[in-house]
Amino acid sequence: MTESADAAGPVKASRRQSFSLRTRVATAAAAGAVILVTLISLISVRAIERNNLQQSDQQLAIAARIVVIEPRVAVQFISLTGLNNDMALTVRDNGGVVATTAIELPALPSGSRTVSVSGTPYRVLTTTESQPTGQVVSLGIPAAAAAKATAEQQRWVLGGALLSIAAAAGLGWLLAGAAVRPIVRLTRQVGARSAFPDLRNPQAPVEGAGVREAEKLADAVNTMLRRVDQAQAATAAALETARDFAAVSAHELRTPLTAMRTDLEVLRTLDLDEQQRAEILDDLQRSQGRVETTLTALERLATGDLTDERDHVATDVGDLCDQAAHDAMRHFPELTVRIESDAELVTRGLPAGLRLAVDNALTNSVKHGAATEALVSAHRVPGGHIVITIDDNGRGIPPEERDAVFDRFFRGSRASKGGSGLGLALVAQQAQLHGGRAYFDEGMLGGIRLVLELPYRAGT
Repeated sequence: MTESADAAGPVKASRRQSFSLRTRVATAAAAGAVILVTLISLISVRAIERNNLQQSDQQLAIAARIVVIEPRVAVQFISLTGLNNDMALTVRDNGGVVATTAIELPALPSGSRTVSVSGTPYRVLTTTESQPTGQVVSLGIPAAAAAKATAEQQRWVLGGALLSIAAAAGLGWLLAGAAVRPIVRLTRQVGARSAFPDLRNPQAPVEGAGVREAEKLADAVNTMLRRVDQAQAATAAALETARDFAAVSAHELRTPLTAMRTDLEVLRTLDLDEQQRAEILDDLQRSQGRVETTLTALERLATGDLTDERDHVATDVGDLCDQAAHDAMRHFPELTVRIESDAELVTRGLPAGLRLAVDNALTNSVKHGAATEALVSAHRVPGGHIVITIDDNGRGIPPEERDAVFDRFFRGSRASKGGSGLGLALVAQQAQLHGGRAYFDEGMLGGIRLVLELPYRAGT
């Protein structure tokens, strides 16, 4: 029982046989030689044949000058002297043969031509020059010798042509080795780099010196390899970051999940009164909220990492800060937020990302700094930058922690419990996505100042 091709799996397409560049160059040289030598040989063969015919015609013309004086006497002379094998002569008068040698030539029009007489080729000259009216003289000589000489010469031409083709192919093979050596060297360099990639140490670019095409190919290959190296480095960095991020995320989520499991076991195994049960449920709710907050922040971080330049649009920074301030006061009634912004401050950016950064900054001021007052400012400054600042009157951040708090899952010593440690990491990420930076400075309201410094890009 046989299986169908579909059941056996896809059939691999047969790979076309490929040849080396050296072989192709030698073949091209041989092909060029074939074409050129063939043309020259054809011309030479025709020239040899024509030259031999001209020599025969010259011999006939010389003999005819004597024969036409007395053609009938010439017939007798040829017959008596035994020249019948070397010459044939036929005289006709008004179409009838009046004199002929042993070989009678056929009636032909005036001129020179090759004819076959009794299976033997003759070169015949037919003329009426210096003859009475109606009399025609045909003088012929055997053409076998001339044909033999022509064939011999043509064989020499053919032999020379074949030798030339073989020499062209051999020289093409030898010279092609030197011609394609830069390409071969370039191929080996690329193959060596592909076989043993080193992502840690950048490798020297490949070289194609010696041939213009090889140099251009080397430039193209180096450009491609640089992009490949950059992509590999970016991939390796992304994988390393993903591993670290996954490990830290798992660690951060393990604590609330462990607490939730403990609370669930207590609820399942112990006989609790109503007050104890309420405390356990409150603790479960807090742990669940912490997990949900962490997952939400992780989702936002991942979303930020997936953005690209096409997502940047014209963004009114002043209007964005004003909306963030009003929403913050609605969510935190104890907080008062003032706005200071340029009249028109439009730049290309990620509206949702910038809004997320300002929202997180105000949320941190309330939750971890216990701030009751905040000032959000947005101005364009000399040097082509936009500076967004959030001042508050909260507890602030110790100077030694102001850089570390932007790391993922880092919680400052003055932070309240229950945070995910990702709020300021989101702020730093958005600043980086906009080509800027985020940092802390001394505040003017007694607390801390968060600064977002972004490059200005005209919004279109």
